Amino acid sequence: MALLRTIIKNGTQAKLLAAAPVKSWQPAVTASTFGMKSIEANRTKPLTNENFEDKNKRLQRPISPHLTVYKFQSNMALSIIHRFTGLAQNGFIYGLALGAMTLPASFPYYLGLLEAAHIPLVVLAVKVLIAFPFSYHLVNGIRHLVWDAGYSLTIKGVESTGYIVLAAAIALALYLTSL
Repeated sequence: MALLRTIIKNGTQAKLLAAAPVKSWQPAVTASTFGMKSIEANRTKPLTNENFEDKNKRLQRPISPHLTVYKFQSNMALSIIHRFTGLAQNGFIYGLALGAMTLPASFPYYLGLLEAAHIPLVVLAVKVLIAFPFSYHLVNGIRHLVWDAGYSLTIKGVESTGYIVLAAAIALALYLTSL
């Protein structure tokens, strides 16, 4: 490793200095970072003997960043919902894959059992639980693509597109549930 550093240091400095002529008023830079001495963090002297956590407890400071310092806004909730709907879709996919690998019968068999049970509220609830995460994540993903294109990046634009996303996601979820 030391030999490699020496080769790089000697080879590149000579080439750089030869390639760029130095004017008389301009100092030639020949310092290398390999010659700099490093110092360990624990060798520096702290200003007080109190550590960071104890000082913050004594001053009654919350752990930073603390959510109480932020004003709740709709875009915060929409961002969290976007993340949760992505996780829900991932959970659905893993659940279906695990069911396909472990259950003895096929998927249409279990759908037939659910329809034969004649419990429409459960079927409706399952449809909504599948349709809303899909529709919200889809529509909000399109919103993010619009942002990536540079549109609606003002505070008013972010808020208005948020309400549009909610309305479109609910409408799409209701449509998918009605199928």
